[in-house]
Amino acid sequence: MKKVLLILVLFLSCYLIYNKTVDNKLYYLTIGDALSKGTNAYGVSSYGYNDYVKDFLYSQKKLKEYNKTFTNNDYRITDILKILEYNEKKEDYSLNRLIKQADIITISLGMNEIYYKLEKNNQNMYTYIDTIINDYSKLMSYINKFHHEYVFVLGYYNTIGEYQDVFNYANYKLKQICEENGFIYIDLATILDNNPLYLAQKKTFIPNERGYEKISQIIVEKIKNS
Repeated sequence: MKKVLLILVLFLSCYLIYNKTVDNKLYYLTIGDALSKGTNAYGVSSYGYNDYVKDFLYSQKKLKEYNKTFTNNDYRITDILKILEYNEKKEDYSLNRLIKQADIITISLGMNEIYYKLEKNNQNMYTYIDTIINDYSKLMSYINKFHHEYVFVLGYYNTIGEYQDVFNYANYKLKQICEENGFIYIDLATILDNNPLYLAQKKTFIPNERGYEKISQIIVEKIKNS
């Protein structure tokens, strides 16, 4: 009988230690466009900011799982909303379920839309941005239904040398809804605006390896200091 009790005590101790260790680890999800996919100058998914953040969490023995399934070079905010609304699966993953599970979420959306609109038809840009921000707000409201340790939202930056007022307005509105939802806005404009040190090519918003690493450093510092 004593032997059985001893085995039970040892088993329960191991179980509790395991659970405590697992519970302290974080599920990291990244959602979004080319920035979240880690796309390089050649249009190929490479090592993005999120991969550096993942490496940091792993080095600190805090990483439970990492998922970047719902990233795509062409994703718009409306695409993500549609995926959520219809519970569309990708590689057997449900974004709805991933958002519920995630402890940390990083999001980059809207850059494709702003740059495309400026290039093709730059009329009514402020109204266009209001629409983008309204859609972003819907996404944030959905994410806020569930508990997360951190939600980081990447701001916009200007690499085309004009329309600075448009980017300023977009960032002002994005920061505002981040604050309303309790999310962490990542100011990238002060670092990446027309900065060849961090950009893959002129006139594109795709960062180079150093740029992606710099973005990750900002996020990691906020995790460390929180």
